[in-house]
Formats: sequence, C-alpha cells, structure tokens
Amino acid sequence: MATTVRVCNGHVEEWTNGARKRIFGSNIVAAATDGALVAGVTASGHVEEWVNGARKRVYSANAVGVQVSGGVVAVQLRNGRTEEWVNGARKRIY
Repeated sequence: MATTVRVCNGHVEEWTNGARKRIFGSNIVAAATDGALVAGVTASGHVEEWVNGARKRVYSANAVGVQVSGGVVAVQLRNGRTEEWVNGARKRIY
C-alpha cells in the first residue's frame, strides 16, 4: 500500500491508496513518511513522530524540514546543517 502525507491547515493528513486515513498534529509546517513512521516539523521548530496516528516522541529544535527513510529521520536545521535521528537518539550531525 502506498502511504503519503501532506500538510493542510497546520495538520498532517495521512493518505493510503488515495483515501484519507487520518488527520493528526497541530501547527505543522512540514511532514514526511516512510510508510510506517510519520515525522512533522512544528511552527516552533520541533520534530514530532507519529506511528499509527499516535504521537511517539518530540525532539530537536530549530528544524525547518524533515525526511524519513527506513526509520531514520533526517532533520534540516535553520543554520543549514542536518541531524540524523534513530529511535529518538541523534546519531550524527553534518
């Protein structure tokens, strides 16, 4: 099944096979998914993770963008650097 996300009015909309499955989050400016994990950046610059619509964890600061691949969350920061997070722990920054 193909799962995609989009940000609409500050909320994350999760779509599966063209049908909207659920809406969650608030004050979200960017979001990404790998099919299982959804990560979103809030207006205050924090990263939130959701699994099956339930918030799992919140971390980082000064985030502007996010990408998710295989459970690894890559967070783009305001200063141009990138942080990689796995299971809520920062693995590296470059």
